[in-house]
Amino acid sequence: MHNTEQKLNTQYTIILGAEGELGRAMAREIARKACNLILVSTTSVDLQRFAIGLQLKEDVQVNAIKLDLSDKQAIQKFTETIRDRYEVRALINNITCDWSVAYNKCILELAREDFLTRFRGAALITWGLLPHMSRLSSSFIQHIIPFPFKKDQFSSDMQQSVSKMYVFAKELEEELKHTAVSVSLVHPAPIKHMMPELELTDGISGEINTLTPGLIALKAVNGMLRGDRLIIPGFWNRVQFFLNRQATAWFRSTEKDFGSTMQPSV
Repeated sequence: MHNTEQKLNTQYTIILGAEGELGRAMAREIARKACNLILVSTTSVDLQRFAIGLQLKEDVQVNAIKLDLSDKQAIQKFTETIRDRYEVRALINNITCDWSVAYNKCILELAREDFLTRFRGAALITWGLLPHMSRLSSSFIQHIIPFPFKKDQFSSDMQQSVSKMYVFAKELEEELKHTAVSVSLVHPAPIKHMMPELELTDGISGEINTLTPGLIALKAVNGMLRGDRLIIPGFWNRVQFFLNRQATAWFRSTEKDFGSTMQPSV
């Protein structure tokens, strides 16, 4: 277990999908803990100005790059460069669902790749960096995966992608449970003032607690440092998740072509 007030004992944290409001909030929270950052834009959104501003404000090193998650050669080059030049203590995967105020769109709407291509790209990066991170005294992998609080919120393609990401994260957790690599899952609440009115999923009752990106990021990062495996910001959101997982059975489904051997549970 880790003290949530401590600074990340790390040289760099990588955030995949840092271009949305939640991704940027995660970057701010990490920088406040005096950790250097590599911000990866997985769309055409340029993060250079944001990176420079964050670097000046928090006195940390912040690098911003763009990466095409459909380009395996680019991914290989990226992971090789990271292994050669940086000590990475944390990898945060935020490629599934985030919102851009500047573009007034979901990040996925700005991406050139489909859901599954983005998932596979993020998985390749994780596997590419894992041997490097496993050699450290402690390191962290965190997956930010949306939970479908809204009826018909996810298309079938996104359902498949989110399901794969969920299983991938749980498989990593199982594989790394006896190592110094801590794996955590974050199911963020809908973001306040950015999401449309929600129609609850059939069978789900109660209220949904919308939170600001900053508060979600704070809880996600502190939970990661504590070694929490499942992080659901907001009391009512935690209640809804545990009461209503059966309403979205696909969320925990495994895929034969993915090679999953574990039935995940929370």
